[in-house]
Amino acid sequence: MADTDQAERPFYARSWALDGIEILRSGKGGDGRTVEAYATPFDVLTEISDRHGHYNERIHRSAFDRQLGRGLAGIGVYYHHGLTLHGTPSDLGSVPIGSPVEIRPDGRGLRTVTRYNTTPLADAVLAAIDNGDIRGYSFRGPIYKSNPERIPKARPGASGSALPTVTRMALGLIEYGPTPTPAYADASIVAVRSMIEQALASTPLRLGGDQEMPLAPPDRDQAAEDQPPSAGPSVRHQLLRLRAAVRDRGI
Repeated sequence: MADTDQAERPFYARSWALDGIEILRSGKGGDGRTVEAYATPFDVLTEISDRHGHYNERIHRSAFDRQLGRGLAGIGVYYHHGLTLHGTPSDLGSVPIGSPVEIRPDGRGLRTVTRYNTTPLADAVLAAIDNGDIRGYSFRGPIYKSNPERIPKARPGASGSALPTVTRMALGLIEYGPTPTPAYADASIVAVRSMIEQALASTPLRLGGDQEMPLAPPDRDQAAEDQPPSAGPSVRHQLLRLRAAVRDRGI
């Protein structure tokens, strides 16, 4: 089947509360810098409100087969979509924190094995994972096929409007990675997810080579401009600020 240009496809951005994450150490064939985690579960009905509509979404267990058949070369690994906690672009965050070693679907979900780089940001993220402070995984890409293809309107019912159900049958995968704000863990942070999706609509994020993903410039009224931190202790300071912001938001 011939591919249509990704730029013509609708894109999604999703975050999930972690269902298990582990740093593989020597006892399990790792080196302390290899992380195993599920980017998403399969066949879990989840209420979604995004630029595509308001609906219940289910990701089919074969949704990523088409993408993975092309190999892993075009898939990036970023912390929090390469954005700050407020959804503004981050120069530091736009640098990959690692590279995928293996991505494969199983009976549980989309399992990822990632080798982390030896950089200050990757070290900070690994320390947060080891300490149990990372609470979610995010991923995004183009939508290739859904059932139904167009999201129906909600149907009126006895207890209000019944949301339509959409099954994502074929999805692309541009990038994935850990996030401190799993947007589906609590309905109270839908606004955070919305800000991230706005930022992801048109602000460019380079994935390597000639690939450039269109993202969206944030509203300057929504958040202050991101100040790219330098390497070393400032990265740790930024991580501590992120943790404090998460706690303040009750996430």
